[in-house]
Amino acid sequence: MESRFSRIFERLLVFSTVVSLMLTAASVFSTVINNPEVERILIDWFTYAVIIGAGILFTLILQIFALEKIHPAMHIVFIFFFIIGILVLCYFTGKRNAPYVLIFILLIQYFLQAGINELFIFHDAFMADCEIYEGKELEKFLFHNNLSAIDLTEKIKGQQAIMFAVSVAMFIVLVFGKLSEGLFTWLTIILVMIFYLSLLLCCFMLGIFKNDIYYAFLGFKNYVQNGRKLFGAILLIAAISGTAGALLSSENAIIKIEYIQEYKEAHEADVKTPEIPDSSFDLDFVNDLHEKLGRDEKSSWIVELIGEIIKWLIIFVFAGLGLVFFIRPFFSKHFRIFWKEGHLLKFLHDLWQEVKEFFRYIFSKDSKVSDSYSTVQGKKFHDSMMDFLKKAKRSKEKVAEIDRLTKVFMKLIDWGEAHEIKYSVNLAPAEYTSLFKSENASLAGSLFEKALYDKNVLTAQEEKAFIDAINMVMR
Repeated sequence: MESRFSRIFERLLVFSTVVSLMLTAASVFSTVINNPEVERILIDWFTYAVIIGAGILFTLILQIFALEKIHPAMHIVFIFFFIIGILVLCYFTGKRNAPYVLIFILLIQYFLQAGINELFIFHDAFMADCEIYEGKELEKFLFHNNLSAIDLTEKIKGQQAIMFAVSVAMFIVLVFGKLSEGLFTWLTIILVMIFYLSLLLCCFMLGIFKNDIYYAFLGFKNYVQNGRKLFGAILLIAAISGTAGALLSSENAIIKIEYIQEYKEAHEADVKTPEIPDSSFDLDFVNDLHEKLGRDEKSSWIVELIGEIIKWLIIFVFAGLGLVFFIRPFFSKHFRIFWKEGHLLKFLHDLWQEVKEFFRYIFSKDSKVSDSYSTVQGKKFHDSMMDFLKKAKRSKEKVAEIDRLTKVFMKLIDWGEAHEIKYSVNLAPAEYTSLFKSENASLAGSLFEKALYDKNVLTAQEEKAFIDAINMVMR
């Protein structure tokens, strides 16, 4: 439950940070860009609705891209077709002026969301690698397999620069909006507050991720046991800081924007218009020169024809490459499997379950109630496996293997309990996984039973296939 809360909360942070920035910029500069006198309305309610709707869609698409492990070039393909869809929407709704601003805003919005969201994707990958290990096993595992930790560390460094750049961008929007007498309403103030609160929480998450890496290498994980209380504490600190800042601030600011305007006016008064020197020429001499050059530089029609052929050949080559680039992904094997196996419907179903659990977790009095309930059956499964091993008298290597696989299988049982797939002690592992009606679940069940009844341990490839299959089911 804690991990699902964190995942939804992280994606909401990405959405609120970027969308609040885009809405603030659009709101502040609406009076500057719009010109009602010539019926040039570039920013209105339609623009705000598209920004919010696009933010929600971008959040979902980026999560699907992360789960499907798509090629980075698909970001360009998606935003290209999305903008075409927006142009069509603007045409049929009569908002012919909106694209002049929307195209620019949506490009920035998408790639900002993709850039910030990538941090959480790297963190999810790191936590997934550490999921089945604990204590000395986790410490030993990360000593030999630390690529995900290195990637996350590098991504955290890059995100610190992005957070600073985004905060500077908001500051520039506010300052230039004030200088250009842009529109500042109570809604703009709320959006700015949401932005800086979201930015504060994003920076706080960077610190948590650094601690995740540090403690994981010491053999500890999930050291933050109640994210909801931690989130409440951050909100309290932000509220106290904001209230103190509002009370301590006054009209007597050290740097006033009026000073900039006064300096500008004084500087313009001091600048004298330079005299334009006499630049008369002998026009007859120039005309004679042009006629002479024209006679000497007549090109043959064959050269012109070759030039035209080369020009159109280059145009057709680039047009063909662009067409292949944008159309080819829709004919790929990955795309066909995505729709054939119903990955989209499964994603939406899982998302709905996670959203329900997110709000249930927020408003529940005891955050541990759901977790303890969902792990009861997993604990029963663990005890039954341990009893079986004692009776079967397996080797130490076999006991260690079954213990590792059991911990992973328990997570599948916990996930199934949360999705109304009940486990019963009288069910064999393969019988239980058949209830999921999933090829990955069936593969995990058959591999577990093979490890349970075969005296030889699974190969490294089979154990990895078992873990990957369960991770695919729980996505």
